[in-house]
Amino acid sequence: MFRSAIALAAVAVMAVTTACSAGLGGPASSRAAQEGVIRFTFAPDPIWDYMNETGIVEEWQHSTGYTIESSATWDEFGLFAGGHADIISTASFEVPYLEEQTQRETVIIGRYNAERSRILVRTDDPAQSVADLRGKRFGVFTTVSGTLVWSALLKHMHDLNLIGNGSDFRVVVADIQNLSNLLARGEIDACICYPDLSARELRQGTVRALYDGRSSADLFGELIAPGHDGPMGNVFVARRDWVEEHPREVSAFLDLWTRGLSEWRGHREEMIEHYPQHFAVENPEDITFMKEYVAEHDWVVDDVRFDEEWATDESSIFELMRETGVIGDDVADPRFLPTEGVKP
Repeated sequence: MFRSAIALAAVAVMAVTTACSAGLGGPASSRAAQEGVIRFTFAPDPIWDYMNETGIVEEWQHSTGYTIESSATWDEFGLFAGGHADIISTASFEVPYLEEQTQRETVIIGRYNAERSRILVRTDDPAQSVADLRGKRFGVFTTVSGTLVWSALLKHMHDLNLIGNGSDFRVVVADIQNLSNLLARGEIDACICYPDLSARELRQGTVRALYDGRSSADLFGELIAPGHDGPMGNVFVARRDWVEEHPREVSAFLDLWTRGLSEWRGHREEMIEHYPQHFAVENPEDITFMKEYVAEHDWVVDDVRFDEEWATDESSIFELMRETGVIGDDVADPRFLPTEGVKP
């Protein structure tokens, strides 16, 4: 149920995103486990591309003695289920479904970026919050994934039902890449939209974000877990048995991504300009807008490692979704491996 969001996102984004070629592994059938090799499957990503193209991954392999066999794909679940990946990335709130579908026990070993979707309305709409949109046409790209987070938040804040039976809105499921355009044209009245897929409309001023531009993660951090930077749109998830047998590889992998996040902070504008396809922007005006937007609303975390307190706060998204009836009481929290300040 959770994963259908990723499938829809793949259809939309594949039109503007090419798989990164640097550091790719072979086809799934050749990705058998080998000692000293970390099999990493990741959706196309600018930081990963940058680390490959600038030689950072090669330098890391030389210094650690490990080889990282990576493949860029939107079907991370499939490779993981087939036993062809040790580490993948997915939203933290999708991990229980990952385990259910793959029948593999997992551990969240690192964090990457926060759930960044916003609720947008047309600029001339007088609505101040979703409470003013009851009965209106509400566009979503899926009824699961990030929509579940917003469903829990809206129930908590306004006692409104977004999805399912008894919805207080007319929910319209549409292509993730077209939602903000549909909104600007008046075909829907609001949407759960990603800023990097709404750059043109935001830049042109035809749409605006409610809640002072705060994302679902921003609101969650204010209302549920003060100071927390999640829930995460992407965490690094590994097979539990592999983690237990390869603690040094886990630590080395996190070191590599610590470097990657540092490079993002130092070369963020360069990456947006060099890899515009990853941000769904094309013309110079939209590229400039995205640089400025990310400078104010960066969804990439500062550190890939986390501690027990962070893990507890991240798990509270499940408490909120259970309390608001968005998920059932039988959905268990994922497992976390806090490593902040821990040496192998």
